[in-house]
Amino acid sequence: MTKQQIYKIAATAVTALLTCLAIALGLTSCNVTRTITTQSQYMQRGDTSIVIQTKTIETYDASKKL
Repeated sequence: MTKQQIYKIAATAVTALLTCLAIALGLTSCNVTRTITTQSQYMQRGDTSIVIQTKTIETYDASKKL
């Protein structure tokens, strides 16, 4: 192997390690929000109608411990 090939292999290895480190640090947290909406409707023949609507919002925050 020539010195140029060794330098190229070393540079590739260092780049791969830095990329892995950046990914590991970048993916340390997660935030998820889920919204669930349920609606029930009842109509009468007169002038009265009833609409019952419930909404549930769930939020989950997570972080990776290093």
